[in-house]
Amino acid sequence: MKKIYLIIFPVLFSITLFAQKETVPAFAYDSTANFLGKNAMGYTGQELYLKGLDKSSQSFGYSGFILKYKKDDDLLNDEKNIYKPNDNYNSRYEDLAGKYFRVIEVIRHPRSKTEVKDYSDEFYLKLQELSNGDIMYYKYNAESDYTFPFLVRGFFEKQKELLTGKEYVISDDILRMSRNLVTGKALIFTTGQTWKCTDVTMDNTMNELSLVLQNTKGIKTVIPYSAILNNESIKKVYTAAEASALTRKYNANNFRRILQNKIRVGMTKEMTRLACGEPTEIKENGNTEQWSYPAGNLTFRGDKITSTK
Repeated sequence: MKKIYLIIFPVLFSITLFAQKETVPAFAYDSTANFLGKNAMGYTGQELYLKGLDKSSQSFGYSGFILKYKKDDDLLNDEKNIYKPNDNYNSRYEDLAGKYFRVIEVIRHPRSKTEVKDYSDEFYLKLQELSNGDIMYYKYNAESDYTFPFLVRGFFEKQKELLTGKEYVISDDILRMSRNLVTGKALIFTTGQTWKCTDVTMDNTMNELSLVLQNTKGIKTVIPYSAILNNESIKKVYTAAEASALTRKYNANNFRRILQNKIRVGMTKEMTRLACGEPTEIKENGNTEQWSYPAGNLTFRGDKITSTK
């Protein structure tokens, strides 16, 4: 069974910011984003939670945590300049995972003014670990969204506020991978049913922000927050309003097929894209089009599928 742990942020401490000689001017934090890209200054004063790593990466540890940013080596830091170093010249996983940090200041890379092309995206977050008061720096790259290891408290609280109470209709492939939170068994579900978000939490088994969902029968499950962003080629999660509109537009049977990633003769190009994503190739042949997918080919005449062979 997946264990779900709510993030419990510690009491905020009042910390006086250091002199801002080399720091970036503070900007208001955009709580609708966890990763701020080039707007790294927005992290000033924020509280960060360090997410866990998957099992295969835990022995490797966390990279980017150093003691003195002016002595940072772009390739490999001296062991003496790494915060709680392990044998891989990174920081020990067991000493940092699940810790909370306050961003005291944000500092541009010392070479960012003279070597703009190479260092304009480089910053250092000056951090204080809240349980023991340790001070260290985290090397932040404005282009490294996927390697940013923190969850920002302001972002977490904003998502909790925005998403709790919202209703969704989930595609079958996500629900098939989900589990009943009470029994730990595979989820029994009906295609197209509505799920209500009852909480936003940190799933420590997946090391990512997640939504706790409940259906009308009281069954609870959890899906990753990333699923509702619909960044993949095939849309996986629909708001209840979107689902209702598509049901009216295509009829209930066709929308269920879309949620199951299935197609049939007579479905339109728009329905096909929702169910299967973009084709890898489109070939025109007179009055017909052939759409190619890894699973096979579809033939269209006009806007509708005429053959699935």
